[in-house]
Amino acid sequence: MTLCFLGDGAARQGSLHETLNLAMLWELPVVFVVENNGYAMGTSVARTASHEEIWKLGLGYDMPCEPCDGMNPVAVAKTMDKAIKLARTGGGPSFIEMKTYRYRGHSMSDAQHYRTKDEVEEYRKIDPITQVKEVILSKKYATQKELDVVDKAVKDRVAECEKFAESSPYPDLSLMYDAVYEQEDYPFIKHKL
Repeated sequence: MTLCFLGDGAARQGSLHETLNLAMLWELPVVFVVENNGYAMGTSVARTASHEEIWKLGLGYDMPCEPCDGMNPVAVAKTMDKAIKLARTGGGPSFIEMKTYRYRGHSMSDAQHYRTKDEVEEYRKIDPITQVKEVILSKKYATQKELDVVDKAVKDRVAECEKFAESSPYPDLSLMYDAVYEQEDYPFIKHKL
């Protein structure tokens, strides 16, 4: 099965509708996940369509679809588990709207004039990492000291990976097509692509 991620801005493009239609027609094992952070680049979702509930786009194709609180790790795990099981058991595609938030601009040139600092701070209160940390500490799965060790190990590993990536040569052009597959590679797909 395949997880296909797109942003709220991409959900307003015609090519998505063509994709959803064919995914249902061919019963493809795909989970479409719209990361709705409320702003397509810098334009509020409310200003880009006549409705703000992006998940309802799946209804037009009789596709299983639903919204999910993308700021809640448990809700995300449950929703994704259900959709992935459906795809893996031949139930076809699903369309999920993950309602989430981004704390920074869309790019380095984004001055973020479309939202207030108070809005950003409100979302920081329900940050998924903070939520998980609170559960871990309250249920005594780990101590703050143990979490600090994990944080340091993660930061060290990221720095190591960054250094490796920056110092590595570009891959050879002959590798460009290594991840392109033929229909025969996927016998579980019922319709000829």
